[in-house]
Order: sequence, then structure tokens, then C-alpha cells
Amino acid sequence: MATEIREPIKVMAVFDKGIRPVKFRWNDRVYPVKQITYTWKTRVGSAAVIHFAVTDGSTLFELTYNLSTMKWALEQVDEP
Repeated sequence: MATEIREPIKVMAVFDKGIRPVKFRWNDRVYPVKQITYTWKTRVGSAAVIHFAVTDGSTLFELTYNLSTMKWALEQVDEP
């Protein structure tokens, strides 16, 4: 079951032919992104937001990147 988080986070990402998160820090822990399972775009007002469904191998996370503010957030966590 997914838990809503909606917190700003720090993300290490590669910006080459698109955006690819590599790892992120949440609650003083670093999570590797082992797989991006899905991506989609939405709008918040005039800002485009890219959503990434990612996994560290056991937990599914939804990360977002706001293209206007250039800030990352952890939206949801779906633990097994």
C-alpha cells in the first residue's frame, strides 16, 4: 500500500538525453535507483513536472522533478 510523503529530497541525477535519477537521500539514508519502472509528465500551474516510479530493488518510490523550480520531491513510497 502506498504512503503519501510529499517531501523535498536531494537527488543525484544524470541529465543526458533526458533526466535519469541515480540515487536519492531521504531520512538520512541514501537509496540507489536500480530501475526506473515508469515515467510521466503532469502540470502544476504553468510548471511541467516529471514523475519517476523507481525501485531500489525492494521498495517502489515516486519521485518528481519540477522543471520550473528545478527541485525534487518524494511523493509516495510503496513498501512490500
